[in-house]
Amino acid sequence: MNEAPATLESIGEMIREAARQAAQLLVLPECAYPAYLLGSVESYRTGDHLSSRQFVEWLAEQAARHQLHIVSGYVEDTGEALFNAALLIGPDGRTLGQARKRFLWHADQDWFRPGEEIAAIPTELGRIGIIICAEARVPEIIATLAADGAELIAMPTCWINTSRQPGEYRNPQPEFLIAARAREFGVPFVCADKCGLEMTMGYVGQSCVAKPETGVVAMAPSVGESLVVAEIEIGPPAPVWIPPARRSRLLDPAPAISPGRTTRCELTVAAVSTELANARLNGQMGENLFKPLAEQGTGLMIVNLPHEATAERASMFARAFDMEAIGFPVRPNVFTAAGARVGTIAGQWLRSFATGRALALEGAEVLVYFDAADDLAMLRTRAVENRVFVVGVDAAASTIVGPDGTVLARGTAEAPAIARVDLADASDKTVAPRTDIFAQRPVKAFRF
Repeated sequence: MNEAPATLESIGEMIREAARQAAQLLVLPECAYPAYLLGSVESYRTGDHLSSRQFVEWLAEQAARHQLHIVSGYVEDTGEALFNAALLIGPDGRTLGQARKRFLWHADQDWFRPGEEIAAIPTELGRIGIIICAEARVPEIIATLAADGAELIAMPTCWINTSRQPGEYRNPQPEFLIAARAREFGVPFVCADKCGLEMTMGYVGQSCVAKPETGVVAMAPSVGESLVVAEIEIGPPAPVWIPPARRSRLLDPAPAISPGRTTRCELTVAAVSTELANARLNGQMGENLFKPLAEQGTGLMIVNLPHEATAERASMFARAFDMEAIGFPVRPNVFTAAGARVGTIAGQWLRSFATGRALALEGAEVLVYFDAADDLAMLRTRAVENRVFVVGVDAAASTIVGPDGTVLARGTAEAPAIARVDLADASDKTVAPRTDIFAQRPVKAFRF
């Protein structure tokens, strides 16, 4: 906040440059003015910067002068509370709508109150939905905007650098999550991030534009201010795939079921492709398949065997080697295997968050997608949004992903994917201090 005048000038320059490049829509970062880290409500209100009303008036004047639609994050002060908000101003300077961040992240909770409404905003360009930073991790928010006809998602953000290595910049959102969201919901995403340091918090930059068909088409560097410009087509969002049985759980405010693991619970998981299983599932007890896995301590084997009789045979053989095997077909609800709570899903549902989300809410620690192993962006997204382990297996490949989106192992037609996992990691739904991915879902605002 001590640099508010310089920040205002920087925003002004970005607006002028966007106009010079004939942009129609400019998206600015989360809390672009005056700051994201406020210290306290009192320090914001006594700071030397424009009030929220004054900033909105200034931004409206800029939008009208340069004939731009502008989405900007800012600190909204109602007099009763502060909100981490983003407003959308039209090229005539009128405020068309705004969003208040509904899923608060860590320090947000020290000075901001959560918003309660989710709605797309009609504009000359089309219907625009706004999400703010961590809300990209909550698929129901985006699904509600899509159901309300959002044709573009504008995303002011402050992507925190999670890397511990000097000079390295990492965050799951620009790495894979945004591209997956654009494809899942069939709408372009325009994401504006901060760069550099704000007090002790470092940002990754990497502001980006993602299209549903091609993923990220433009991305800013991690260091230094820049303007990312891309052409996108706006059209109706894709239908949101939600089976009726899963919809009721997604809209149920009942707390998520937790396995409740508070101490380490390690399990070796092997994921085996169809080709590998068929090649080795021979001999009297399938020892060519199971013996090498048993020697590596495998407790749970997941194998893509599309015929029920073959899957049952593999499951029977596995018990002789002190392990449990799960094969196709899928089971409708969460069940226990090798001590882990598992949910199985047909591969075509990887494209939709709904089934995996519902099973995770019912306490699944491991989500298995049969006939889906190569779509890493979507597999990693399903892991991150639910804080669970995700396994994908298909005819020729297999993948195991951790709750933070890290790819733990990949297998082929010649070798399985094997990973030693700690199931307690899937019981912990906090993605940051005081930030629970399930407990803080704004269920009352969901509509889809």
